[in-house]
Amino acid sequence: MADLTNGEIPAPPIAGIFTEPLSNANSDTPPQYPFNKVTQTKSGHSFELDDTPNGERIRIQHGKVTTFFEMNAAGDMVVKIQRDGYEIIAGNKNVTVGGTCNITVTGDCNLQVNGNMNQQINGDYNLTVKGETNIRSVGELSLSSDDDLSISANENFGGSLRLAASDSLFLDSDLHVGGSITADSLTVESRVNAGMGVFAGPDGFTSALGGLSLGYPTPATPIAVPGSINTIGPITSVVSVASPLATHAVVNTSILNAVLMSDKINEGIFKTHIHPTFGPGVPTGTTPTPMF
Repeated sequence: MADLTNGEIPAPPIAGIFTEPLSNANSDTPPQYPFNKVTQTKSGHSFELDDTPNGERIRIQHGKVTTFFEMNAAGDMVVKIQRDGYEIIAGNKNVTVGGTCNITVTGDCNLQVNGNMNQQINGDYNLTVKGETNIRSVGELSLSSDDDLSISANENFGGSLRLAASDSLFLDSDLHVGGSITADSLTVESRVNAGMGVFAGPDGFTSALGGLSLGYPTPATPIAVPGSINTIGPITSVVSVASPLATHAVVNTSILNAVLMSDKINEGIFKTHIHPTFGPGVPTGTTPTPMF
């Protein structure tokens, strides 16, 4: 029986977060005769039972490809497969790791679960993907948090956040927007509150056909009647106000103030007037003052 000192050259590190430990049988602590019992075949297969004090180990190694497993004095076990590895379990498998579990895959990793998959993390969960991330659920997808939930496209690098749904997007809470909102159409069931800007009362800020109610305190805001404007304050126009069918019960320039105001109906009625005649050669009545 010959003594075999396996692992004299330190094992190369495995790419990732851990390295293969050095065997107890190395050049600094070689197996001692007659404690190491070795059985070796013609092709180089070996079976070692090493009783060297403080270096006890068991090792089974394939002679040509050097695939092996080894148990050392500390209770550690190293399984090294130089090529492909297969493990088939017809029944259940239970794995308990008392300390840290490190798994490194230098190539692709594929996981298929034909049933349900359940994960429970009692601490924090951190996931870093240095490429793209794609998640698809054929059924419903639910994402919830008992505390705050943050979704962001990193504003430091110029990202965009896109939400799309074939039916609708429902928010069951207030929406606070730090920038602007651009929409093809905006439908509000109760009100639009923009601080000092736009406010819609319970009876409607605008109607479907263009009615508008402005400046009234809620809930006394008049219903926005299609085609009409209700306002509690003045209407100021730098250029013009056109009202083809306007009705003016009282015209007071201190209240009705516009640079150019055109009332086509009343203007036409005002300019179409009759001068009374008092007889042949008698001047007609006084011409009224024109509107403009």
